[in-house]
Amino acid sequence: MRKTLMIVMAAVLGLVSAGAPAAAGARPRGIPDRVMLQPEDLGGAVPGPVEDGLVWPLLPQPCADTPVPLPAASRTEAADYSSRFRVYENVARYRGDGAHAYIAELKAQLARCGVGGGGNGFDPVAEDHLGPDTVLFLGNYDEGDRYVGYVAAAVDHYVVVVMMSDSTLGAADLTVLNGVASAAMRRAAA
Repeated sequence: MRKTLMIVMAAVLGLVSAGAPAAAGARPRGIPDRVMLQPEDLGGAVPGPVEDGLVWPLLPQPCADTPVPLPAASRTEAADYSSRFRVYENVARYRGDGAHAYIAELKAQLARCGVGGGGNGFDPVAEDHLGPDTVLFLGNYDEGDRYVGYVAAAVDHYVVVVMMSDSTLGAADLTVLNGVASAAMRRAAA
């Protein structure tokens, strides 16, 4: 009974098909270390777990009433980039062209539900600025006076989302963010 229940739960979660036997210890393949940012990409900082209580989503959905394509697997890490910035990276693996579908939907939602330069929420800045299927946007808070910066990109079957916060000014350095995001995109493409 317990084995049958585990197979049914795994099928519901998409881990195995309903007709496939569950192998002992079977689980979906995760995101490999080589795909994630490394200390050399982060000024020597070693990535680690994301702290509890992070309020910004690392796979954003600007329009709460419209779903975005969900990944088959994802992994999130964070690192202090200098004494000022904190960098968060989420790498999600999609099946088929799901990565490109996510970025297309993200761009559409930013256009439809973005706050446009003020207020709390997501504020679109640039599309395709680091190549096709990339988007730069802000997560505004304190009525738009402060923000975190985001770059999201589809790279093959991966969506790479890099978010940067600045504990000193409350305004991420978008040039530094673009550099870190470019490194993350190279890692995902390798």
